[in-house]
Amino acid sequence: MKRAVTWLAALATLSCSVDSGTAPTANVIPPAEKAAVQQALATSFRGDSLFASLATFVLPFIDQATPLANGAGDTTKLAAFQLEVAAGTLSAGLSGVLAWRGYRPTTQTVDSVVLVIGGGFVPPLDDSLSAGGAFDTPGSGTAWVIAQAPDSSVQTWLARAGALSVSGVSYGGASSIVQQGLTWTRSRGTLVGATHVTAKLIPDSSTTVSAGWTFSSGLEAVMLKVTPAPAGAPAPIR
Repeated sequence: MKRAVTWLAALATLSCSVDSGTAPTANVIPPAEKAAVQQALATSFRGDSLFASLATFVLPFIDQATPLANGAGDTTKLAAFQLEVAAGTLSAGLSGVLAWRGYRPTTQTVDSVVLVIGGGFVPPLDDSLSAGGAFDTPGSGTAWVIAQAPDSSVQTWLARAGALSVSGVSYGGASSIVQQGLTWTRSRGTLVGATHVTAKLIPDSSTTVSAGWTFSSGLEAVMLKVTPAPAGAPAPIR
């Protein structure tokens, strides 16, 4: 799975024209806010090739998020994503949730970002989260909590406990394109479940943070499936 994600990341920019055919909702993410979330992640994971590949591959396709009110009176935005890489009778995939709060337009930063990733994409899923989680293994996952200051500096916590549960998914019509011998298919819809994480500051310390949400009404979600293109498939019209 690691090799597949790394390989496919190099092709991600070729598939930006894939669209589900559904109209944008009121939950569309403003481009500047999306860029700020990506920048916080990139700063936190600078030098991590696996994360860089995953982020390059997944984040460009997350363009809608569900706002959930916090007890403190502000709002957290959450977006779910699923990935399936299939060839013949073999397939592998992952599910995840990206959450953030405290977007600051003046500094183009966000107060905090949480990224949760688990193995598998067919519900029901109930993946444990840990520092050594491997999201290419069903039932195992990991998560990161990132705090960003207005000057763009970050601190990162790595999961030590928690879970990602996916009880159901529902997607609308899919759209596909063929690029570089692959068929790229994207669908938009909703993902129902919950997640909670307890994380410890990196490098290993006694400082911990926790976060969690239940999304029984569903989160805005995107499903991306990548398969080999059938022989003789036409190239996309440009």
